[in-house]
Amino acid sequence: MEEEKKERKISAKKINQLVAWGNKIGKILYILFIILLIYVITLIFREWHILSFIGKIFAVISPLFIGWFIAWVLNPSVKRLMKKGVKRGFAVTIAYLIMVLVVACILGFTIPSLGSQISDIVSAVPQIANDIKEWIDNIFIKLSNLSLENLDTVKASFLLRIENLSQSIQTNLPETAVKIVSSFVSGLGKIVISLILGFYILYDFDKVSTGFLNLFPKKVRKDVSELMGKLNESLYSFVSGTVWLSLLLFIVSVIGFSVIGLNAPVLIAFICVITNLIPYIGPYLGAAVAGAIGFAESSVIGILTLVFILIVQTLEGEILHPIVMSKKMNLNPITIIISLLIFEYLFGIIGMVIATPVVAILKIIYQFLDEKYDLFTFLSKDED
Repeated sequence: MEEEKKERKISAKKINQLVAWGNKIGKILYILFIILLIYVITLIFREWHILSFIGKIFAVISPLFIGWFIAWVLNPSVKRLMKKGVKRGFAVTIAYLIMVLVVACILGFTIPSLGSQISDIVSAVPQIANDIKEWIDNIFIKLSNLSLENLDTVKASFLLRIENLSQSIQTNLPETAVKIVSSFVSGLGKIVISLILGFYILYDFDKVSTGFLNLFPKKVRKDVSELMGKLNESLYSFVSGTVWLSLLLFIVSVIGFSVIGLNAPVLIAFICVITNLIPYIGPYLGAAVAGAIGFAESSVIGILTLVFILIVQTLEGEILHPIVMSKKMNLNPITIIISLLIFEYLFGIIGMVIATPVVAILKIIYQFLDEKYDLFTFLSKDED
């Protein structure tokens, strides 16, 4: 009898294990189906040019999104002023005036010097290209002593690429700058509309949030509100921290590059700040640009530029980033790198900038659904 009971227990345990493994396989197949479905939908959108149509719609209503973003960024500051006894309308006005003043100061400081500095960089590109060619030529002269074959072909290929890159920068950099300025000027109307919408959205931010929640059925409004709270907390920490770090990095870089004597310090600092938004590889891209321009002037300036960037990046990564970013986007480095590759392929350099926050949003939504509805749990809670 005891042996029969043991056999029954063993068989029941095996059945439970098989059922658990069946559930795991089913959930894996479900996720694979979702991925396949997304891929098929993407192909359909591409073939039918639906994405371009949606892009045009978003371009038309973009002032609404920009206005909402401005209101979302300023809302915590308005709440802090209201806690000190300031009425909401007055608090919104103060927050808006401070924002406009800060933006005006930044633009007033950078835009007048950018034009002349772009011209300086363009005129310096031939010299930079010649210095790089001489450096590569010296390397190949040393390698020729090793009796390696096909060095002349490799050398010619390197020099041709440098020449093409030099010509491309000389041609495209001024055109790109003109396009950015013209786009900014032509978009002044949208910017003004965005600011007006942002002001009214910020004034009634709580009502707008409630109205958004009312779009969902009553039975899921509590869950949606909880999810939006988590997204808001994480994203606001990321956005505000990134803005403050970028502003601090820009000011320190401009001062440092100016002291070193680097050409176009404002422009190079701006490039370093933009590339720094790209995780892992961004700081190296900015350092490569600054270093190339520095070495084109002199070896001393090039070395000092790289040392300065190394010190700044170390301080930013090891000290300032943990202090300012109170809550990091806890993402695996492999996940970030894969997302960078995918978003760069789909959206270019802008995709690399937005990859981390977008993937972080998807992770928060995934964790919320997993905890709330147990949709994607791969490990059975009954297994030990």
